[in-house]
Amino acid sequence: MEKKICRRRRFDHVICAMQCCRSGRRQGKIGLGGELKMNTDENSFKLLVLSEAGQELILNEDPKKLLDNVFSKLSAHLDLDVYLNYIFDEETQRLHLMNYHGISLQEYCAVEWLGFDDAICGEAARRRSRIIVEDVESSCDPRVGLIKGFGLQSYVSHPLISYGKFVGTLSFGSRKRSSFSSLELDIMQTICSQVSIVLDRILLISALKRKNRELAQKNKELRHSEKQLAAIFSVIPSPVLVVSLETQQIIECNDALLSMLEISREELFNQYWPERHNADSLLKPILEASLQALYKSNIEVSFPNASGQPKICLCHAVYVDINQTPGMLAVFSDLTEHKEYEKELIRLDQLHLIGEMAAGIGHEVRNPLTTVRGFLQLMSKTEDGKQRYLEVMIEELDRANSIISEFLGLAKNQRIDMEYDVLNVLIEKILPLIQADATVSGKTVTTELGPIPPMLMDERLIRQLILNMVRNGLEAMPSEGHLIIRTYMEEDSIVLSVEDNGKGIPSDQIEHIWKPFYTTKESGSGLGLAVCFNVADKHGAKIDVVTGPAGTTFSVKFKRLPA
Repeated sequence: MEKKICRRRRFDHVICAMQCCRSGRRQGKIGLGGELKMNTDENSFKLLVLSEAGQELILNEDPKKLLDNVFSKLSAHLDLDVYLNYIFDEETQRLHLMNYHGISLQEYCAVEWLGFDDAICGEAARRRSRIIVEDVESSCDPRVGLIKGFGLQSYVSHPLISYGKFVGTLSFGSRKRSSFSSLELDIMQTICSQVSIVLDRILLISALKRKNRELAQKNKELRHSEKQLAAIFSVIPSPVLVVSLETQQIIECNDALLSMLEISREELFNQYWPERHNADSLLKPILEASLQALYKSNIEVSFPNASGQPKICLCHAVYVDINQTPGMLAVFSDLTEHKEYEKELIRLDQLHLIGEMAAGIGHEVRNPLTTVRGFLQLMSKTEDGKQRYLEVMIEELDRANSIISEFLGLAKNQRIDMEYDVLNVLIEKILPLIQADATVSGKTVTTELGPIPPMLMDERLIRQLILNMVRNGLEAMPSEGHLIIRTYMEEDSIVLSVEDNGKGIPSDQIEHIWKPFYTTKESGSGLGLAVCFNVADKHGAKIDVVTGPAGTTFSVKFKRLPA
């Protein structure tokens, strides 16, 4: 407390001394000793003001608070009423009034932006030098019109330059005095030099913090976008593979690709990718097709997946930039099911065509055959010694009639009587007939009938389907062969399977077994399986074939419908 009182007394002494000195100068009464005393008092006064104002430059980091406090210290000693602080805006190349005191909000709005040719501040900025205006009211300079409106008598504008960099301007004005002394101007100049450096530092730190906040927000948005992109990438139904062409490494792949290949992500990166150049590698045909697709629009590629299932895909690839390095994004469209559908449609078209032919000629051919057979029977009773020849002729006519009967089974417009029935009951009904046929050839037939619900079916057609598949299985087995008829549920399907332990179907014949009249048997008509497929199609069912050296299994999957 005592220090503050002493400092105040010392300050009052300095002020009084300065006033006496100024008064003595005006009256011409100060001698050499008085001049020395005045210089000493002025230096003390300058040090006092700079010391008080300088503390604010150290203590404050907020530009508005800093300048307000500095102005408060200066105005207490220099009779200041206004300060204006313009900051240079690099984007607009203009001066923006950021901090001020002593003017109204309406006056602020009128001078918020200045060009380098506007008013005293603009001139000081353009010239990069201090401009002093005394006795403002009597000045005719058009640049002074702005400060006249503020009621100022004296005004000084300083350019703020920090280590050669132009920061803005800082101006002070007084409504009480028409001029400033050289000491007061020197004090304001010294303060503005220090303010330039401090303000530049504060503005740089503020700009850096703002950039950091913007960068943090951009990073946050980028991470959010990456998460969204990763989520979208993972649920894309088409298999996608992204590879760096520079490092030859996988950048990313989605779940659809792993599902198609039937491997895990770890297996892809650790096992299959390192051996991608091997002749029997899982990824070799995929990569070759992807690279070819970079130069062509689409490439069709066939390959087995990890489970050995054949896959047919259409590959489309494009160049992508991955962290400023070239990369490749390959998209695969799985055409496997589509190709199967195409084969199925071709097969059905052939069956329908044959069915239409059967409907047209079947009945016409059977009529003359029936007549010929009748006459042959009559002749066999009257022609002695020729009965054996006539019996052979009748057998051949019966065989031709059976072929026509099967042929008519392919007719598209064949009448179907659908009723709810249990498949197991039908199998048990015809099982004695099947077992009798098997016993004659030294083979056995057993059943494994699981619990299944009733289904909508034509009993006559399903009976024909079962007998045809069983007959094919019995003929494919050697003596003492064993055939199993099974029924069971698989998800929402009722499955009928016929399994034999024959030598299996050769791979070059498996694609043709459903074609009408295709057979490898000497006495076969080639219509048995074609009829089976036709019956299955009419019941909305699908037939799968699994064959190998240990035997063949035909599985008919009927869709379960509500009873």
